[in-house]
Amino acid sequence: MTEHDDLMPIGMFSRATLLSVKALRSYHELGLLVPTRIDPGTGYRSYAVSQLPDAEAIRRLRDLDVPLADIATITTSRDPERTREVLDRHEERLRDRLAQTRAALDELDTARRTPGLQTPIHTRTEPGTPALTLSAQVRQTDYAAWLDEAYPRLFATAVTLGVTPTGAPGALYPPLVEDRPQEVVAFLPASVAPGPVPADEDVLARELPPARVAVVVHAGAYDDIGRSYRALGAWVATHARSAGEPIREHYVVSIDPATGGLLPPESLRTEIAWPITTEGDPS
Repeated sequence: MTEHDDLMPIGMFSRATLLSVKALRSYHELGLLVPTRIDPGTGYRSYAVSQLPDAEAIRRLRDLDVPLADIATITTSRDPERTREVLDRHEERLRDRLAQTRAALDELDTARRTPGLQTPIHTRTEPGTPALTLSAQVRQTDYAAWLDEAYPRLFATAVTLGVTPTGAPGALYPPLVEDRPQEVVAFLPASVAPGPVPADEDVLARELPPARVAVVVHAGAYDDIGRSYRALGAWVATHARSAGEPIREHYVVSIDPATGGLLPPESLRTEIAWPITTEGDPS
């Protein structure tokens, strides 16, 4: 026997582990499962029989959608307590995903059962509005988390400046949804001179531009706000022309004045304001 008798070529190792050759090459590049031997002439990879348990663990964890970084933690630490921590954290993510899936299914079921549901929509002209603002490049999936951090800063800045908000907090969202970070602006209407704000170097006092908008009031949790966006989008397509400007959301009922915390979902009211250029048949 030679020193390489217990090695398995990548094709054999792939068959034995049910991991594709492409996956094995990727795990090698990531340092997750490194071949025991790489032929210096051909670059051909071979794996040791002793690596089969690690490969099986990686395959099972990937089947559960465990992130590669967490798998690396498990396979390198080989610490049962650390493994339990990683898996508990992933279980929490799966439970959150399940809750989101159930909410989406409920929304789809409601849409099927009430296809003719009418949501009142009106138009108005929003005047130029002085406001304290915070902006950042944010992915759509991270909007809520970012806003949860932005609004306390805006309210704290207003307190520091000794000004009283003149309207409900809100946000400007990009007119097109893309799978990348895009500019989101959180705002708090307040009578403050335009320019940087000494109380918070990231806060900018500015005037939100006037706009003609079509408005719908979304009642309830933000998880179901897609229903109101669909109704508003359909109305704009039928009765007006979209201006292609940032969508505005005004959180008219959101904060419990007694506690400063977010109100229960059934109490929330959000105005969605879609900028338009004309009213009437867009054709």
